Order: sequence, then C-alpha cells, then structure tokens
Amino acid sequence: MLKLNNIHKTFVLDNNPANDRYALKGINLEINDGDFVTIIGSNGSGKSTLLNIIAGTISPDIGTIAFDDKDITKLKDNKRAKMFSRVFQDPKQGSVSNMSLSQNLALAFNRGHFPSLKWSVKKKDIEAQKELLKVLDLGLENRLEERMSSFSGGERQSVTLLMASLNDPKLLLLDEHTAALDPKTARKVMHLTKDIVNDKKVTTIMITHNMKDAIKYGNRLLMMDEGQIIFECSGEEKSKLTTQDLIDKFNHLADKEVSDTMILS
Repeated sequence: MLKLNNIHKTFVLDNNPANDRYALKGINLEINDGDFVTIIGSNGSGKSTLLNIIAGTISPDIGTIAFDDKDITKLKDNKRAKMFSRVFQDPKQGSVSNMSLSQNLALAFNRGHFPSLKWSVKKKDIEAQKELLKVLDLGLENRLEERMSSFSGGERQSVTLLMASLNDPKLLLLDEHTAALDPKTARKVMHLTKDIVNDKKVTTIMITHNMKDAIKYGNRLLMMDEGQIIFECSGEEKSKLTTQDLIDKFNHLADKEVSDTMILS
C-alpha cells in the first residue's frame, strides 16, 4: 500500500554544514492495507518528520514514496489530502475556530473540494450530523451551532478525529494526537481512535510518546532514534511486549537512556 524507499531528510539551519540536522537517514518502510502502526521514539528521533514526508508537507532530499503502486514523491499535500487524513497534536489545528461545529463537519465531508463563498450547511444535513456526533457520547449533537473555539481540547480532538475518518480515507495519520490532553481525556480519545480504526478498517500510522499506548494499540510497532528505525515488531511478538522490554531495547539499541517523557507518559 505505502512504500518508502531510502528516505533521507536534512534540515539546513545556517551556513555551517556542521550544524545541519539529519532528521531521516535511509528510511525503508512498507505499510500494508489494514495495518495500524504505532511509532515511538524520543524527541528529535525523526517521527514527525517521517509523518510530514508521508503527508507531503515536506519533501525528502533522497528517496521515493509509493502509494498503491503509484509514485507520489512529488505529489503536493493538498492532493494527498483526498486520500490521507491527519490529526495533529494541537486540537486547534484540526478545525476552524471561528466556524460552528456544523460548518466544520460540512467542510470535512467535502475534504479535497473547495466550496464556494456562498456555501452553507443544508437543513437536511443537520440530522445526519447529529447522528454522527452521538457516537462520541459527549452531547455535542446539541451544540452544532456553537463555534469550535468554545469547545474543550478533548471535545475538539474528538471531533477532529471523527472528521478525519469521514469519506473513508485510505490512510489515517495520527501525530501524537493525545499528547496535549489530560490523562483521562487522552484515554477517551484513544478508545475512540480504536473504535474508528476497527470500524472503518482504515490503515493507520500513529506517533506517540506513550509506551503503553504503543504496545496496547495496533498490530505493528516501530521504534525510532536519530532518524532511523532501530526496532520493529508485530503480531504475537508485539502483544507480549512490556514497557520494560521497550525501555531495555531502547537503552541497548540507541545506547542511551530513555527520556522521562517516554517513561512517564
């Protein structure tokens, strides 16, 4: 389905080559239809850069990206948005703050298409939106006319996740989408994530700092460090992993201590 071949990415910080930051170093990765892949690693390991390259917001310096056997290496992110959906760490990034919940849902339904300046939500769509929101069990179906800016972070992220799954995307990209939430809300959003991925059977890549979530969710796990994939497991091997196993593997393979953020998440 998705194939990354020899992906390299370097960020030039100034005119001194010694300060260049090598974000990705020869990434080779295949994601199969129906995979739910969790990616874990410390800050600066290349996780978000990898997701940005898949999404098309940045381009690799070297390497190719194929999706459904088609080369999309140079395909712009707005073109990939018709196939891929993404949920960011910041709940505010997934919706338009000064528009109503109903209007945001309408935009999500029309992902990849640009509505006219005179567009509006039709009355016949309101009932469909209410039914859609009931799955969240947050009472948001009664707040359709409220602006998104009035919702809590957890409510916004739940709505954003729901919107990202509309129109059956071929690939769902989750960029630490619970990191900005309190633990209780994060658990709710992760339960919703699992339900959506299972119900939609959507291929998913999820970046997380949370070792427990990386183990609990998905069928494959990748560990990154300094721009490389240093460990991968799936299936039964993944199901038997413990947090201590991941800590030990990281300490051994990366030859450094696991950060407090990864342990305490």
